[in-house]
Amino acid sequence: MILDHINDMTAICAGHGVKTAIISPGSRSAPLTLAFTRHPDIETKVIPDERSAAFIALGMAQIQKRPVVLICTSGSAACHYAPAIAEAFFQQVPLLVLTADRPPEWIDQFDGQTIRQSGIYGNHVKASFDFPDNPTHPDIQWHANRQVNEALLQTMNQPPGPVHINVPLREPFYPDADEQTFFRKTPLIKQSEKSLQLREEAWDALLREWDNSSKKLLVAGQMERSSAMVEALNTFSRNYQTPVINEVISNLHGLENSIFHHDAFLAANPDSDNEALVPDLLITFGKSNLSKNLKHFFRKHKPKVHWHIQPHERYQDTFQSVTRIIPMNPLNFFPELAKRLEQAKESGHYLNEWKQRDWKIASGLSNFLDEQPFGEFHAVRLAMDKLPKDSHLHLANSMAVRYANFVGLRGKDSILVWCNRGTSGIDGSNSTAVGAALAQGKTVTLITGDMAFFYDRNAFWHNYQTPNLRIILLNNHGGGIFRMIKGPSDQPEFEEYFETKQALNASNPAKEFGFAYQRCTDEKELRAGLQSFFNPGEKTKILEITTSGLTNAKVLEDYRTAVLKWSVNQ
Repeated sequence: MILDHINDMTAICAGHGVKTAIISPGSRSAPLTLAFTRHPDIETKVIPDERSAAFIALGMAQIQKRPVVLICTSGSAACHYAPAIAEAFFQQVPLLVLTADRPPEWIDQFDGQTIRQSGIYGNHVKASFDFPDNPTHPDIQWHANRQVNEALLQTMNQPPGPVHINVPLREPFYPDADEQTFFRKTPLIKQSEKSLQLREEAWDALLREWDNSSKKLLVAGQMERSSAMVEALNTFSRNYQTPVINEVISNLHGLENSIFHHDAFLAANPDSDNEALVPDLLITFGKSNLSKNLKHFFRKHKPKVHWHIQPHERYQDTFQSVTRIIPMNPLNFFPELAKRLEQAKESGHYLNEWKQRDWKIASGLSNFLDEQPFGEFHAVRLAMDKLPKDSHLHLANSMAVRYANFVGLRGKDSILVWCNRGTSGIDGSNSTAVGAALAQGKTVTLITGDMAFFYDRNAFWHNYQTPNLRIILLNNHGGGIFRMIKGPSDQPEFEEYFETKQALNASNPAKEFGFAYQRCTDEKELRAGLQSFFNPGEKTKILEITTSGLTNAKVLEDYRTAVLKWSVNQ
């Protein structure tokens, strides 16, 4: 066959466990489309908008924990993958990106749909390959197959991430009507799992640093939900009286010695009060942290010793204080460390320093919101209280994820939280949630703001049903976060150039895509809407909550003032 090398590529993907390919229509990519569509072990879905397609693939890969393939035609189509590829790179999500291309001799010759695609994603992919365009010699065929094997292994090597293969294709693209598609048995290259263990002398050094530190603090970054991780940390923090900084994106709901409200009290307290919180030994793990105040605190008040635990060799030092990189999975590290430690000698005084501050904020927050006018903060608390057990929560960036972090998920231990904090952009929030809803049958709830929602409305432009998707839209008719940041809000150009006023609502998109739709403007309507919102149904549901940006900003400012009062008072 003319395109045996493309069929072999597909067979290798299936052999490595790929289950899904997301395809955006095009002519140059027809051989890829036909090969993946005709393979019996790979499910294919058509998403017309490449930007949405890539984020949908990201959402599916997060659930499947294996590479999802992206396929697009040549030219600018490939450019639209870039935002999701950058997000996948920093969130460490495996994607295999296949971009169809013109043969190399036609690049820069004013041929249609022809751009410089080789290496188009730069250093936001783990690797980039140029596929052979005419693999007629056996050595070239071997080279092509080796590339695909290597690309798939690279997507899953620690840390996982996106890999790009640029695929030049020559006409004819389409087989004859009576031509059969055959998938040959193609050799696979497998890789044994890398074992990350420390030598005894390394453990001895860690134990000396532990013994020389009286105040120990754990900080968790963004992670996927793991009950085993919660159990391991519960045992460790309980035995050694260590506080654990825990954010909603850390997915450590149910952790006993969690500190949830650090962002609030670290901003409110004067530095002299916070000095007692500075650890001798800081242990960090996971990916990004949401709290800007936490970053500022540790960049200013550096611990004597800082261990960062990560199961790969990419060096990261968010707090500018790392003294030791520990190349292990955190799930293995804490039980192993505990085996080597003597019985805990800590008095719990340092843990109480953190917990007392955290308790003051937690005890004041509920009454505070009950006394405030209706707005986004209160609405998010009510909505999160109704989230179904064993469901998925997707949070858009800007204020949605911050409100959720203020509220927290105490008592909601079975909920998995996702947020595009790799690049922290508003693009792709809808699409990532759609991908999660397509990948499994559990309820997926997206809490999003109006800018993120309308920016990514093409997430719903496809022919697949997502009856398990619930969208809670916070519509203040503008970029509300800029009103809450002192710099932009103080500028005379604020309303025109930062707030981005818009008069849209979600009734029209709901009608266009066949979604169930409710709108509420006060607490009574919201409570009524939430009563049936999470009930099973045959359609995606949108619950739009309309609020005033001015009111939201005032509530948040009053919250900061109240936090200061709670932090000072005993």
